[in-house]
Amino acid sequence: MNQSTMTNEASAQDAFHDGHLPPMLVRASAGTGKTYRLTARMLQIFFQGAAPQTVLATTFTRKAAGEILDRILITLADAADPENDAALESLRQQVGLETLPRATCLQLLKKLVANIHRLRICTLDSLFTQLAKSFPFELNLPPAWRLTDEIEEVWLRERAIDSVISTLKPTELSTLLSMLSKGETKRSIVRELDSVVTGAYQLSRRCADDAWQLLDRVTEPDNAVLTQAVATLRFAEPPQKSIRKKLGELADALEQRELDSIVSDRLIQNYAKAKALGEPVKFGRSVLPDGLDDALGALYAAARSHTLTLLSLQNEATGEILGIYDGIISQLKQSARTLGFDDITIRLAAFFSSIDYKSLSRRMDGAIDHLLLDEFQDTSPAQWQVLRPLARRSADTTIDQSASAEDAVPRSFFCVGDTKQAIYGWRGGVAEIFGAVDQEIPGVRAIEQNTSYRSSPVIMEVVNRVFKNLTRHPIADPTEDPMGTDKATYEASAVRNFATSFPTHVAFKESLPGYVRFETSPKVAAPKAALKTAACFDLAVKQIIALNEAAPDISIGVLTRTNRAVANLIFLLQSLGVDVSQEGGNPLVDSAAVELVLSALMMCEHPGDGRWRYHVESSVVSDLHSVTADQVRSWVSDFGLARTVRRLSAMIAPHCDARDQQRLKQLTQLTINYENNAPPRIRDYVRMVREKRVERPQAASVRVMTVHQSKGLEFDAVVLPELDGSLSGQSPLYLADAPTVGDPPRAMTRFLNKDSWHFLEPRWRKAFGHHSQAKVTETLCLMYVAITRARQALYMFAHPAKPETKTLASLIHAGLATEHSFADPDLVHYELGRADWYQAN
Repeated sequence: MNQSTMTNEASAQDAFHDGHLPPMLVRASAGTGKTYRLTARMLQIFFQGAAPQTVLATTFTRKAAGEILDRILITLADAADPENDAALESLRQQVGLETLPRATCLQLLKKLVANIHRLRICTLDSLFTQLAKSFPFELNLPPAWRLTDEIEEVWLRERAIDSVISTLKPTELSTLLSMLSKGETKRSIVRELDSVVTGAYQLSRRCADDAWQLLDRVTEPDNAVLTQAVATLRFAEPPQKSIRKKLGELADALEQRELDSIVSDRLIQNYAKAKALGEPVKFGRSVLPDGLDDALGALYAAARSHTLTLLSLQNEATGEILGIYDGIISQLKQSARTLGFDDITIRLAAFFSSIDYKSLSRRMDGAIDHLLLDEFQDTSPAQWQVLRPLARRSADTTIDQSASAEDAVPRSFFCVGDTKQAIYGWRGGVAEIFGAVDQEIPGVRAIEQNTSYRSSPVIMEVVNRVFKNLTRHPIADPTEDPMGTDKATYEASAVRNFATSFPTHVAFKESLPGYVRFETSPKVAAPKAALKTAACFDLAVKQIIALNEAAPDISIGVLTRTNRAVANLIFLLQSLGVDVSQEGGNPLVDSAAVELVLSALMMCEHPGDGRWRYHVESSVVSDLHSVTADQVRSWVSDFGLARTVRRLSAMIAPHCDARDQQRLKQLTQLTINYENNAPPRIRDYVRMVREKRVERPQAASVRVMTVHQSKGLEFDAVVLPELDGSLSGQSPLYLADAPTVGDPPRAMTRFLNKDSWHFLEPRWRKAFGHHSQAKVTETLCLMYVAITRARQALYMFAHPAKPETKTLASLIHAGLATEHSFADPDLVHYELGRADWYQAN
């Protein structure tokens, strides 16, 4: 902990003794006790006499909310125990009250338990649902509305897309699809519209109606100007044969108006860069002869006009499609009386821009005087729009004695998070939201926590080496980019900023043993990425099995970047006899017994499809062999789906082990819940079962999940077998130009290839570049989260590659500064600590 942090904490404690808690922002690195800090703040507030209903603490998961409540009650109960002096002393240190009496702890515990129904410790989704129920008419909510789940959201989206297609005339649909795809032929209309909706709808609905029409088109030069340019290019006589050939090709393409080939030509990019630098235009290493400036200028203007016109048409078509879709999906949800969490957030964000706080207090059955925000880096701009009025009021700690009793009470604001763990950009989270707090909440104090109470010194040493030395990788080398159009420039900036701002991490448990190994797999000559990934998976599976056999009681977290990798690793481990589970659960079809029930149901849904009949008749369950499709259909019609599933399960259960029997029970319960709002087709139910994740009652010691799903968890050992993915990921479908983090975007556009960024006006170049920078930063955050889940051991596996490749593996290799080239196969590149760490516990 640095000196400024200690000073800030000391002043915060002094303020507490004075009865005043200043607005505070805590930047808490992984494993440094942010929950401890948040619960300490809540206890301070309660000890000052705040009523339970005036305190609001929000987080992102129910598990985290439950953990905060448990800690508060258990801490108070232990401190109130007359035989537990250590707990009382620990609480005194936690809240900064050296003379805190035991009786006060008991009194507060009784008060909280008696008012536990009024304690506001909840997820953001739960809070927003409560707010929506408080303003049903203002938000135009349907009567007796309910929340959808992710499966129902998909069904509603598919129905809305079908309605979009049926609403438009064939000519209109054809025109829009041509504009959407820039004239290219698409194989599937539904797939094209689905990609537009899933990619752009949520952010687009926060924008103004004209947001997709704000990209300026550029007028194409006159035909006479282009004809003159063709002649100039064609009859130019440079000494280099290669330049004469290139100029001839461009002249032919311009004459025939084949502008697509001109747009992507390297000479066009060279021309743009040379003009920005005030240098002569080059082709390769050769300078183009004099007299071509006007012709090249006309050529560039034509290519720019063509690019921006197509992009503008694509934007307009996207906006029109999304507008039609918005009307249809809103009508569907209104008639079905359903809303998704995003629907609630968007409506609240628009409404809260002009909310009267006294009205809010009355509707919420009490004012919120103390606001505590957890995992703040994952807050989206729309969510911050809703929270901002609450934050500003709670942060205003000045008390006007002449004000009403409601406005004269003490207030406080507190938020905790870590920008290094901002990995939810794909669902709207924006790490820069921390900056918004500094700018929009007056008087907020920022402190840092970088002492890990989770990980061993070995893990912390590797964390510091990797992230402080990121600039050793060639990706961090700055490039000359006068126009701000080089994607590599923004990627380099992201890496340098992450490394230079990375704080030194310290391990609190200095004697905790640890071990880290970074290893490359045997080199696969084939170019297929799947084969290279498989080689890493083989190494990882062998390590997992060895660890699990040597120390069955340790927890092993296997973290990947993709859900497909999760499925592959679970299959590999289960086929080798390893008991493994997935965070958030697996679909119930990981049980053969459940698959058999679904086949019996699909047999009546599609009696002409022999697959389902064959599966039922070939099973070991003899009671099913005589069950016909008509019989199952009759059961569903007479008794309902849930009772039919229970009957089929009863036939199968005697032939199952305990795990499959448990899965059949879970299937029955899932079906009962499903029947309340069930679509009419059995195939919809079967699809839901195949997609819905259901947790097993008891998690295995080996757990496989994505890094996103591991957020907030920790394991004795962490295995990272998938480090070869791209740093920037796939290009997005759309991009937003947002003036500030907390406000809606002012304009939207479809994505443009990086080689064409120079055609854009400066504000859009900046928006595209910052998006690339944010994607690399998010990937680095993903790597940080993955590594810091480990308590004692970390095993990393990668395929050998050139050291300059832009992957997480190459960045880790550069940060560790091993003596071997990253291209060396089948090699342990880095090793630190005790390989038998589990025996030293």
